[in-house]
Amino acid sequence: MNDKGSIRAWLIVAMLFLFMVINFADKAVLGLAAVPMMHDMHLSPRDFGLVGSSFFLLFSLSGIGFGFIANHVQSRWLLAVLAIVWSAVQFPLASASVTLPVLIACRVLLGLGEGPAFPLAQHACYKWFDNAHRNVPNTIVQQGSSAGLMLAGPILSYIIVRYDWHHAFFALGIVGIVWMLAWLVIGRDGTVGSTNAAVDEANAAQAVNDGGPSFLYRHLLLNKTFIGVLVIYFVEYAVISLAFTWFAVYLRLGLGYSPIVTGWLFSGIVGSFIPLTLVLAWWSQRMIRNGHSSRLARGVLTSAFAMLGGVMFLAISADLTPAVKVVCLAIGGAMSQLVFSFGPLMISDIVSVRQRGALLGINSSIGTLAGLIAPALMGGIVQANQGVPAIGYEHGFLAVGGMLLVSGALGLVLLNPEQTRARIVAAARSHALGAGRGSDSDEAHQRGVAPSVE
Repeated sequence: MNDKGSIRAWLIVAMLFLFMVINFADKAVLGLAAVPMMHDMHLSPRDFGLVGSSFFLLFSLSGIGFGFIANHVQSRWLLAVLAIVWSAVQFPLASASVTLPVLIACRVLLGLGEGPAFPLAQHACYKWFDNAHRNVPNTIVQQGSSAGLMLAGPILSYIIVRYDWHHAFFALGIVGIVWMLAWLVIGRDGTVGSTNAAVDEANAAQAVNDGGPSFLYRHLLLNKTFIGVLVIYFVEYAVISLAFTWFAVYLRLGLGYSPIVTGWLFSGIVGSFIPLTLVLAWWSQRMIRNGHSSRLARGVLTSAFAMLGGVMFLAISADLTPAVKVVCLAIGGAMSQLVFSFGPLMISDIVSVRQRGALLGINSSIGTLAGLIAPALMGGIVQANQGVPAIGYEHGFLAVGGMLLVSGALGLVLLNPEQTRARIVAAARSHALGAGRGSDSDEAHQRGVAPSVE
């Protein structure tokens, strides 16, 4: 069943978009409040970098755990639980007497609640749209992250300047509760994948699409397409983690902009992520529907734009005006976003519905480990260059640019969902023909294949 045209399907997309808006506003508030927070709490750049990285301490573990739970529990309830956690951990930071241990504890618990958020939102979205129609709705959900950062810039900056940074955390707690209550009324799980989802495939492939045999996770995780997605995901998440932890601080202390201007510039930078990503998602979806390969429409686009983003980050360290550096930051960040839309779609090309939630969770959890490293590393680099703050940030951006170039080049070589799919379908046909014989399942595992997509 394909629910792509139903009002309910697009209402779910809207709610998942708002879910991601709140998710990334929760992340962005730390960077926007960084300067007054560091002043009030007497934090050094290295201390603040550690606070930023502490968010990811349990982030990956919870992502993997909830990914496996998502194979058995409805997305509706899991997303509601996550929203409750986000909201609860904001309120202790509204206290004027908050201490560094409390701040770190709240960020760790926030990471625990937000680690599974993105893959679960994608998993929920996929239940309403088949593979040929997923690019645009999936990208709309993913762009909630950019919208959350964009809206957080001016709104939270105003609250911080007009009141103080404690009020910004309180406001986010209230918003999370409101979303959770609305989701309990509106949220539902779709039916795509629960019945025949690929009637145009051979019977063996259809058997896999309807749930089919499960395969060992080591075969899924060692597939070159999964590895290619994971490499780019890791590097591009380093960009994201720097965006919500250090971009605003760089604009304020590195380039010398005022707090309010910084809020608007931050909003403009992350806002530039949205139109480019949506246009490329629409273009990619047209290519898929016109018969182009996923390797070309998703893999090559993701890899090429990662490399172009790397060039932009390298340019930031050149002798340019602050305005041009802001433009490079915006373009580089926008070009480093495609893997969050296209990567999970390529993973969904090589995994069945029954194992998709877990594999998406594993990819997101391992990839987001970059967030545990990048903010703290940037803090150390900045502190080592405190005499000229901009130099520290730009050395960090130089490293990011180099990693984007390398990961994009690897993606061009590794990302090939069709090759994986061909091996999967062949193994599935063999399994279907020899149903009842345990040796067929053993043969499939020995050949090192993964399950098919719906």
